[in-house]
Amino acid sequence: MEPKENKRRMSTGKKFGLGCLGLIVLIIIISIASNSGKNDTRKVGDSPTASTTSTSNDNKIYKVGDSVQLGKAIVTVNKVESSTGSTYTKPASGNKWINLNITVENTDSSQQYLTTMGQMFVKDSDGNSFQVAVTDKVMESVNNSLDGTIIAKSKRTGWVGFEVKNESKGLQFQYNASMWGSGTITVDLGQ
Repeated sequence: MEPKENKRRMSTGKKFGLGCLGLIVLIIIISIASNSGKNDTRKVGDSPTASTTSTSNDNKIYKVGDSVQLGKAIVTVNKVESSTGSTYTKPASGNKWINLNITVENTDSSQQYLTTMGQMFVKDSDGNSFQVAVTDKVMESVNNSLDGTIIAKSKRTGWVGFEVKNESKGLQFQYNASMWGSGTITVDLGQ
């Protein structure tokens, strides 16, 4: 009798596991579906019908200094600085650091969480993608970091750094509204 009972328990456990997996997949599908169509970006101060040079929201490329709204966030790349490091810290040989001073404003009535590692990237004209790196500017002070909670109706300004190849050209900053990909903002860094 014991083997039958063990088989029944395993069968119940498998059913429970499959049910949980199905629920997780359903939640992901609902999340993606509810975020579709929210890729509309616009420069703050522009009217929604203002003419642009791009044919779709996916192709809009903004400039440093533009405040761009995507969903409940307004993102501004305030300043771009290049660095070869300091006496104690340097990028790898053949690389340089790109430090971006960025302001993210939460226009929502509830708090938002910002993670530079999952939401911010730099890419070059050759299609190379660069993730967030710990740079000299970021290490100057813990107050320089952008990561963390942005309370309702407030903003956060800080630095985020990237390590890129010295010969990288056509650098663009990309902000993803969420790690689930519900929209992006692209800013030409002028480098």
